[in-house]
Amino acid sequence: MKKIKKGKVITVTSMKGGVGKTNLVLVLTSMFLRLKKRVLIIDLDLYTGDISFCLNLKPNGTIFNLCDDINNNRYKYDRDVSYITSYNEYIDVLSAPKDPRQASKINPNYIELIINNLSNKYDIILIDTTHILNPYNMMAFNASDKILEVFTNDALDIKGTKTFISICKNMGTNKVLTLLNNSLDYRRKYFSLYDIKSVIGKNIDFIVPDNLYIKKIDGYIMDGTLMDIYINRKDKEYGKFKSIADILLKDEEGDLNE
Repeated sequence: MKKIKKGKVITVTSMKGGVGKTNLVLVLTSMFLRLKKRVLIIDLDLYTGDISFCLNLKPNGTIFNLCDDINNNRYKYDRDVSYITSYNEYIDVLSAPKDPRQASKINPNYIELIINNLSNKYDIILIDTTHILNPYNMMAFNASDKILEVFTNDALDIKGTKTFISICKNMGTNKVLTLLNNSLDYRRKYFSLYDIKSVIGKNIDFIVPDNLYIKKIDGYIMDGTLMDIYINRKDKEYGKFKSIADILLKDEEGDLNE
C-alpha cells in the first residue's frame, strides 16, 4: 500500500499579543506560494481571528462548523471543502468562528484530529494562534512539526518567550524555534541580542530586521491587498523571509540576520 504523504505542520505562536503572528503567517504563506506549495491556514485565534479579514475573505464555513459536525456525527472526510475557503489555487483557509461566542463550544480534542486529517491534503499547514496558552493551542502544538515562537524587543515579550521555552522543555519537545520580530517597531532596540539570548537561555533562530517594517500596512489590510503586496514584493530584503520558509521546510534550524 502506498504511504500517504503528510504535509508539514507549523504553528506560529507567542506569549503576548501584538507581536506580528498573523502578519508572519501571511508572509510565510506568500513564500510557500512562490515555491508552488499548497498551503492551508488554520486560524486558531478563535475569539478574534483576523486571517479572513486580512485576506478579504467571506467564509461560508468555519472551524466551528467543522467541529460541530464532528460532534454530531455529520462530518465526512471527503467534504472538507464545505468548511474551507479558497484564496487562490494554492492557498486555502479554515477560518475562526464568525461569532466569538462559538469558540467556547469547540471541543479542543477535535483540533489534533482535524490537523492530522487535513495534513494529508496539503503540503503545509500554517496555524495562527492566540497568545493565551489554552487547550486549543496545546493540541496544535502536539500535532505540529515545528512551533515558531514570535517575540519583539520588549521586556514582557522576552520574559514570555523564556517561559514558553521552559514549558516546552518540561513537555519534552524540541520543536520550538524563536523569531525576533524587529520589523514591527523599528524604533525599539532597548535590549541587545546578547541580553535577549541571556534571558531566554538559547540562540535566536530567526531575526526579522527592522528595515522590513511596512509603513502603510493598515491601509493594505483595510483594502484587502496585503497578501497581494507580499506575493508581488521582489526586493532583496524581503527575500530573507525565503530563508525562514526553506529552513522550516527542511526541518533545520538557522539564523536570519541583517
